Order: sequence, then C-alpha cells, then structure tokens
Amino acid sequence: MKKKWYKGKVFVITGASGDIGSEVCRLFAPLGMRMYLLDLPGPALDELVKEIKELGADYVEAFAFDVLNPEQVESVIKSIGEKEKYIDILHNNAGIGNICSITNGGTFKEYRKIMSVNVDGIWLVLQAVLPYIGRPAPIEGSPNRREGQLIFTSSSAGKTGIPNMAAYSMSKHAIVGMADSIRLEFKMQNHNIQVITICPAPARTKFWDQSPKLKDWVEKYQKKGHLYKYVETRDIAKLVLKASRKYKREVFVPRWWWLLSFLQLISHRLAGNLLIKIEKSKNNLPKS
Repeated sequence: MKKKWYKGKVFVITGASGDIGSEVCRLFAPLGMRMYLLDLPGPALDELVKEIKELGADYVEAFAFDVLNPEQVESVIKSIGEKEKYIDILHNNAGIGNICSITNGGTFKEYRKIMSVNVDGIWLVLQAVLPYIGRPAPIEGSPNRREGQLIFTSSSAGKTGIPNMAAYSMSKHAIVGMADSIRLEFKMQNHNIQVITICPAPARTKFWDQSPKLKDWVEKYQKKGHLYKYVETRDIAKLVLKASRKYKREVFVPRWWWLLSFLQLISHRLAGNLLIKIEKSKNNLPKS
C-alpha cells in the first residue's frame, strides 16, 4: 500500500493498550488514519488515546472490549461499522499465554483460558467484522470486490512446538491456520483482502510478569546468549507496518527466526532436538 492510501482509512486493533499493540498504534497514527482502540478499560488505554491524537491520527476512539464477551464484541464492531461503513484494517492483536502443557501439570482450565482468548476471541471478532472489512474496489468481472487488510499477531510458537508451552503453541498454530484459510477464501471470492501473520520471538513485554513460572522461563531463555535476547516491541511494530505497506503474508521477528520453520521442512526431528537442547540447558536437565 502506498503511504497516501492510509490517510482517512479506518484502523481497528484489539489488545490496543498492550506493549505490542500500543507501539503499532504509535506507528500507524502519523499516517492520518481513523483509529479505534479496543481493549480492557484502564488508564493505559486512556493515555494511549491522548498520545495517538497528538501523533497525528485523523480520529481516535477507544472502546472497552473483552474478546470473550460475544455481545460486547458484536455491539462494538457494529457501532464502528455503522459509523464508518468500512473497516480497512483490522489488527487481531489481543492474546495471552502461560506455561501450560500436559506433562507439566497444566490444567484444563488454564488451557481453555488461553484457547478462548487467543482463538475463540479472534473467531468472534472476525465474524463481527466480516460485513465491514474492506471497502469497494471493483474491477472488471468482480463488481463486488473489496480491498482491505487483516493482520494477526501470532508467534514464533505458531510455527513450531515449544516445550512446556503446549497450550500457547496450539493457540498460535491455530491463528496461523485460520489466517492461511481465510486468505484463500478471500482470494476465491476475488476480494483483495490481504491477510498478514506476525510471528515474533519472545519480546520485552509485561506478558512474562503474569506468573513466577513464566518469568523464570524467560529469564533462563535470556541467559542463553545474544541469539535469545528479547525482541523489542518497537521492532515488531515496525515490521507490522512494513508488512502492511508491502503486503508480506508472514513476518518473523527477528527475521532469521524463519530458519526454525525452514529446518522443520528439512527435518522435523532436527528442529525438535534443537528446541529440546535449549529447554534442557535452561533447566539444567541431563542431556540424553
């Protein structure tokens, strides 16, 4: 998309006031978009609205938004859709995670919470957005063609299994699968709805402060050296914008993480053994 395309267009983002969401908002705001920030209510969301206005957004409005509340999801999206007629970009960014797997005592309740937010929530949002996503861009033979973008925040865990994080990995794999499916569906319908998935490595966010186990996991991960350092949220946001501008269907942050997915194509065993080695070294487990 050319820079001028964004001016006056409608941008909707879930999980707006989180570490990644807020950085994305800061980079899209100067493009002069009409921005709707959806998240759980709180001071962070209120402050972000003020900041985004100052950064040059054409219009900014925040909505209290819980992706697990179907009535609220439907009501908020309908309110935006009826007001604007079209939603040009939807960034499905809301998500949670934890150390939860079958072999480490993860409970079904923990598993269902992760899947409910990361997968069910996106489904509900997409259903509500469908009548409004993209605006008319007819071409010969396709008078009802629409043009717009859907952006999904997945994870590097959405491209490979992560030891001790089965529930989170499942949810992020589901996002990639969902995005790949609807990308083809829009193409079959001759719509130019660009579907983008963002797959970052562990980033410097408050995500890791949710529980002692999660914090301990990432601290040990960081001690592995330079290749395992946190990804900065600003860098993720920059690649989100670049993916939107140049329509990159799938983006890894840092870029070299695509090698892990590539390794799996060559040898799933090789990639798996690499991840096991990393996990064992973090936890001082004996090598087999």
